[in-house]
This record gives sequence, C-alpha cells and structure tokens, in this order.
Amino acid sequence: MIVAPYLPDRFDTAVDRYVAHRLRYAPELLARMLREAGAGPTSTVLDLGCGPGFIGNAVAGQVGRVIGVDPSDAMIAAARAEAPANATYLVGSSYDLSIVPGPVQLTAMGRAFHWMDRAETLAALDAITVPGGAVALLADTPRETAANAWYRAANAVAREFSVIDACGHHRYSDAYARHEEILLASAFSDLTEISVFRWHERGFEDLVGYILSRSGSTAEKLGGTREAMEAALRKALEPYGPGPWRSLHAHTALIARRPA
Repeated sequence: MIVAPYLPDRFDTAVDRYVAHRLRYAPELLARMLREAGAGPTSTVLDLGCGPGFIGNAVAGQVGRVIGVDPSDAMIAAARAEAPANATYLVGSSYDLSIVPGPVQLTAMGRAFHWMDRAETLAALDAITVPGGAVALLADTPRETAANAWYRAANAVAREFSVIDACGHHRYSDAYARHEEILLASAFSDLTEISVFRWHERGFEDLVGYILSRSGSTAEKLGGTREAMEAALRKALEPYGPGPWRSLHAHTALIARRPA
C-alpha cells in the first residue's frame, strides 16, 4: 500500500487561507456523529489530523474533553486560538498516539485520513478506544449535479496547475483502496454513513483562496504560475456568469465501530 510521505509542514504556509476559505462541517452532521458514536458530556473525543480545530472546537461544548493532534505547529496554533477550556491541542501525529491522554470514545478525522498510514493508524486507535467507541471520517464532497458544473470547471483548472506527487496521483487512481475497504479490514468494521446536504456560495476571491489552501496549489507551490492560474480560472468560469456561484455539497461522516 502506498502511504503519503510524512511532511508535517505540508500546510504551514497555507494556514490563514485554510482557516478563511475551507468549509466548516454542518453542525447537524457533527451532532448526529456524536450521537451515533455514543459520545456525550463525559466523553473524550480525539480530533486526529485536526488542522485548525474545525471539528474539535465545534464539538467541545457537547462532550467532556477534546484532544486535537496535528503535526503542524502552525495548524495547532490556529486551533488553540479558538479553543474552549476543555479542548487541548498537541503537536504530534498518527504515527505516535502515545501522546494522547486516552482512552477515547470517538476519534474524528476530517479530510486527514488519506495522509496517514491508514491500516496502522486504525490498529493504534483500537488500542486507545473504549469498548463501544468509534472512528469517524468526515468529508464535504461536491455532488455530481448540473448545478455544480462551474465547480468542476474550476477544479479542473486547480488540478492543472497543482503540483501533485506520486502519492497524490495514486489517490486518484483505480488502484487506491477506498477508506471503506481499509475500515472493513480493521477492528472498526461495522460501518454507517450519515449525510447532510448544503448549498455553499463562493465569489472569485474566495475560490482562489480555497485553491491556495490546498496542499498541491499553495501560493508557494504555484510560484510564478499563480497569475496564469487565476486567468485560466476566470476564463473557465465565464460560461457560468459573474458569480458568486453556488455548489451543492454532501457533508458526510463515515462512522466505524467494532462489530458487536
């Protein structure tokens, strides 16, 4: 299995744009995730690969304790800046969960599992998760609808200018095992998926900020091609009007428990 190289500073230069331009998960999705995972006022929730704490800070008021772990010092600083009293953020990674003051009821990962050694991470989580506990993988995915044609055109431009490594190309190939396959082969093989659908609106500058928040198309990665990227983006969006543009997204939580 190809595993993404461990690059703790992958998003360091994009933190501000990540905070400003990435979507937050729907509150209804997070509440349902907690219920499905049996996490309540006395539970500990681990936000693994937490980034700026979008999940941990959002659920902290509904659980006893949040522990956030991310390899990026800059991301952890951003998470701590918004952290309530019962949320603790630590610099670390899925490769060493001994820093987590467990046990945990739920481990949530938002847009992060693909950066990890997925099988090894699940084995390590099995050791620190309470009986009846769960793992949840969160995503926000644009739907394949006619209304999202502008989004697909914009994403094609972003990918054209992105610097994607061999692991990134593997993720988009037929050989890449889906997260569900990895979970089904783990101790957390009882899977449930919940979805909440939302419209999201972006103007041009917000869209550019989102593209610059992605690991393959940070301002540093684009370098001298940024101006060309923005020009190509404007041209690709011309058929869809002046904006802002709306896209329909599925906010999803794939919840994995040990079989009863």
